[in-house]
Amino acid sequence: MGFWSSVSSFVSSACSAIGSVASKIGSGIANVATSIASLGVSLAAKVGEAIKNVGISLGIIRPEENMEELGEKAMLTEKTPDDFDSISEYIDHLRNDVAIDKEKFESLSDVEKLARSSIGASITLKGINEKLDTVVSPAFMATVAAQDLEAKEIIGTIKAYKEKNLNTDDYSLYLKDELSIDESHKHGSALVEAYQKLEPELTTEQIEDKVMELKS
Repeated sequence: MGFWSSVSSFVSSACSAIGSVASKIGSGIANVATSIASLGVSLAAKVGEAIKNVGISLGIIRPEENMEELGEKAMLTEKTPDDFDSISEYIDHLRNDVAIDKEKFESLSDVEKLARSSIGASITLKGINEKLDTVVSPAFMATVAAQDLEAKEIIGTIKAYKEKNLNTDDYSLYLKDELSIDESHKHGSALVEAYQKLEPELTTEQIEDKVMELKS
């Protein structure tokens, strides 16, 4: 089996593992988790880290918590997200009411770990969307993760896009200059406003340069 076939088989196995617990974790969380796992091990890990950092910044998860354990607990509990009024309450349940077998957890295969980390990231992303009252996709998180943006930059961008009624899925199109001139201007203006709030000590020109650098 060639390298790429091995990678494809690995990712497919992780996606199958997620699919097998879809009824327990909810189809919405399972679908997003599958999208994250489908990014491949390296990018999925970066996306998970970006989601975790944003989740910590928004108070959704704690710094000592990790995506794999959250995913493991979601697979163990008899309750589903539908049993709770909010995803935050569901996360509290996983945190406080579900214990994991540390020895068994430590012996999980890489495929099983990818499945669990993707589920944990999906749950946290749902919490982010709930907290910010928006819909952010794994594709957007993959783009900002690849850029190594800080949590505050990601949150600032999400808030600015929501305020301007822009779709965060179009962020990557803006970066690649694949939007119309008018749409591109709207995105650029929203990002300038976002970074002005993040770094008010900078001049408008410095902020505009910073936004332009996002495309590089």
